[in-house]
Amino acid sequence: MTVRRLPLLVLCAVLCGVLLAALSACGRVRAGAGGAGDGMLGAADLYGGRPTEVSGTHPPLAPAPCAAEPFRSDADRLDTRAITASVAPWGGDRRFQVYEYVAGYRPGGAQAYLDELGERLGRCRDEADHYSLVARDVGVPGTMLVQHDYREEDGVEKTGVYLIGRAGDRVVSVLESTAGDATLVNEIGARALRRAGATGEATPSIVTHEDTTRWVTFAVSTVTQVRISPDGRVLTLDARVPDGPDGCLRGPTGRLDGFEPKLVRVDIRFESRLLMAGNGCPGERTVPVEVRLPQPLGERDVVVNLDQLYTSDRPGLLRRCGELGCHPAPTGCTSDSYYQAARDADAPEHSYHSERGCDGKWLVMDISINSGPACEGPGDCAGASGTTRYFYRATPTGWRVITATTRPGCDDVRAAEPRFPRELCAKLTAP
Repeated sequence: MTVRRLPLLVLCAVLCGVLLAALSACGRVRAGAGGAGDGMLGAADLYGGRPTEVSGTHPPLAPAPCAAEPFRSDADRLDTRAITASVAPWGGDRRFQVYEYVAGYRPGGAQAYLDELGERLGRCRDEADHYSLVARDVGVPGTMLVQHDYREEDGVEKTGVYLIGRAGDRVVSVLESTAGDATLVNEIGARALRRAGATGEATPSIVTHEDTTRWVTFAVSTVTQVRISPDGRVLTLDARVPDGPDGCLRGPTGRLDGFEPKLVRVDIRFESRLLMAGNGCPGERTVPVEVRLPQPLGERDVVVNLDQLYTSDRPGLLRRCGELGCHPAPTGCTSDSYYQAARDADAPEHSYHSERGCDGKWLVMDISINSGPACEGPGDCAGASGTTRYFYRATPTGWRVITATTRPGCDDVRAAEPRFPRELCAKLTAP
């Protein structure tokens, strides 16, 4: 029986292999919901956006210059997965459609695809369906940032941006198809590559011609000052932008991204076609950008580009808020104040602090760092811990560390700050 069935089993295996290869060559997508458990992006990577399976009409999920020509590496592609999500980065109101595509290859096939892609980016010049290289080695070595300018059937011009790279024998491609936002794609694409296990072993692909004639959108990363007009209706933001020859800068422009009862969200972008081209934009300059508000700012705080927070302390000028927020707890003998003090000591996550003496102007606090697993509190789980005693002085901006010690008494702190009161430390044993 076994001898007679063996040829049939072999034939079935061969036919299955041929079928899988054919499906792969046709670009059929085996989509999944995606997430941390399967090496693909999850909601935490997509600013809360829920990934769903790709279905229906969608843009090409991986760059394909000279689309009519099959890639030689297609024969080595084994399977593909694809997800999509509507993303509102950093809590803003504006939404972007993001796709992740992951293709598995036989050994060497993933790098072969990237090499072919690099060659085509320099050779394929279809203006109606044009791919151009924007940058290389973004986030992970061996990656390519690719812009796709094309026309839909109704003649509408569209732009998409991909970050594409390799994780072992898998090609990982992340596409943003709404606005061609390179900043967003760089961030989410790097997350996708790390999820897939990229270690930076991919070799850079040779591109025979780098097209730097396409305008790419970037988020302004630095704002030096934010001002408000006397009537409270116009924000002026001093933005740092690239400077250099013609083509370095178009814009920048400011856009109101949300006007809430306690918060205003502002988005500042600029365009450049030379920024990623070596030393194409050698300088920087500051330019003012105005954003008009529908109502006076009032007591609202302002979020710029999703991660810079400002508050109004005095007429005409807003103050940049720190990592503890715009209105951190004042120095004093309170639990919120002690938490702030632990932050000033640069205490790591899962450390524990306890106050040993406080008079509102001076503070003594012990901070314990557990070297074992993360626990809810001291003594909750096994593992050695080390405790260090910190001494603080109060300043207008919060508690500031004077010195730290593992010895008892006042000798170390009095050597660093003779004014520190003995009554707060004289009777303390070693931490």
